[in-house]
Amino acid sequence: MKIDPIIVSCRTAHEEDISFAFAVKKAALRAYVEPIWGWDEAVQIEFHRRNWAERRPDIIRLIDRDIGTIQIWKRDEDMLLGEFYLFPEFQKLGIGSELMRRLVSESDSRMVPIRLQVIKINPAKSLYLRFGFRVSGETRTHFQMEKIPNQPLEPTRG
Repeated sequence: MKIDPIIVSCRTAHEEDISFAFAVKKAALRAYVEPIWGWDEAVQIEFHRRNWAERRPDIIRLIDRDIGTIQIWKRDEDMLLGEFYLFPEFQKLGIGSELMRRLVSESDSRMVPIRLQVIKINPAKSLYLRFGFRVSGETRTHFQMEKIPNQPLEPTRG
């Protein structure tokens, strides 16, 4: 089943969304964090609380239901895609692709690149590759990726 793009929206996160945002992050990311660093619930909650004040994400909605989170920093020189999580039951329905289409369109119109990093074992990398992102660097655990504006999409391999 694919989702009609019109029914996907984002809203500003409110203070009371902190627990929801952690639940989405845990559901979407734990399987990729645990093999590398382990998953200590108390440490993860504290890390989430510290970041919440500095980098509060928007809430992704499907019709009237909150289903994920996304952070986008729009700077003069680029756009940074930070946290981008969907509950697993809402993955592979076209929602991530719709949000990426919107982000790439804005990047193209502003003529600025989009930058992000993704854990190497996270299959979300394939989504970014489909939208023209290329690996621009890496650490032991992450790929840094970049999408140049108005660059034609080419067939990619994961």
